[in-house]
Amino acid sequence: MKKYLSIFTTVIAFFVLTIDSNAQAFQKGNANLDVGIGFGGYSTTATITANVPFFGNLTISNEDGAASVIAPITFEYGISNKVGLGVQLGFSNYFIDNEDSTETTESVKSVDFAILVNYHLLNSDKNDLFIGIALGGSSVNWKDLSGEEWTGAGSYFSLYIKDRIFFNDNVGILFNLGYTGYRYSQLESSIDNPWITKFEWTVRGVNFGTGLALKF
Repeated sequence: MKKYLSIFTTVIAFFVLTIDSNAQAFQKGNANLDVGIGFGGYSTTATITANVPFFGNLTISNEDGAASVIAPITFEYGISNKVGLGVQLGFSNYFIDNEDSTETTESVKSVDFAILVNYHLLNSDKNDLFIGIALGGSSVNWKDLSGEEWTGAGSYFSLYIKDRIFFNDNVGILFNLGYTGYRYSQLESSIDNPWITKFEWTVRGVNFGTGLALKF
């Protein structure tokens, strides 16, 4: 009797473990596509080095704040039940406030591309909570009301925590909270400016958002 009870218990445990494994929201071999929308708030530093006649090179730094609308598209593939690798393409459009008469910005937009690594903390039937890091590059276009444009490329990184909550096996909603940084080491002007020799712009701050989560 004890032998059969032991076999029965083993079989039941096997099926329970199998059901739990199959019910996980994230597994090895899963492909996830997330399409999001969010907002970011940042502190910024613009550093301009100018070659001024009779004074030589002068460097001026201006610290300010910025906010943007963010639209990220992310693909992730599960290489294990805990770790996923992927890529991210992101678009940012910064809010412009020209209340000060000295501010002449028309628009600031950027495009980001990054490689990401995710570690999945909570992996239940319909809930996939994970943390991750994204590293890559970014290009920015800064346009003044005068028609002058400043463009350049730089580095991008992001640390984040995300949660996917699935309504069924394939469709869910995504929530995101992260810390993001950009560094554009050299912005180039669209017009010949003999005075400005270097324009560097750094951006650091937090972002949050939501989106559509798809699993294949």
